[in-house]
Amino acid sequence: MSHADDSSIDARVAAVRKDYAARLNRKFIVFAVVEGALLALTVIVVYVLGMVDPDNGRLVLVGVALLGGLGLSAMLMTHLRSQTQAIAQARGENPLF
Repeated sequence: MSHADDSSIDARVAAVRKDYAARLNRKFIVFAVVEGALLALTVIVVYVLGMVDPDNGRLVLVGVALLGGLGLSAMLMTHLRSQTQAIAQARGENPLF
């Protein structure tokens, strides 16, 4: 990459990408902690406390995992959409957003 000053378009785009990469890392960490806690809590409720029949408990575990996957997909789509808009704005292509 060339030695661009802070006011150049390439430097602004690089700064936006760096910021969004850091945001995505934080989102992944938060998601992993929350999803891990939910799955651990589900395992405790189903297998340790025995509040749910283990056969039905497997379905509950699969449901929690599927909801987590859906939430992760939605989070990634939202993140990518906002990153694309921010990069376009940094380039001056989309000043209204």
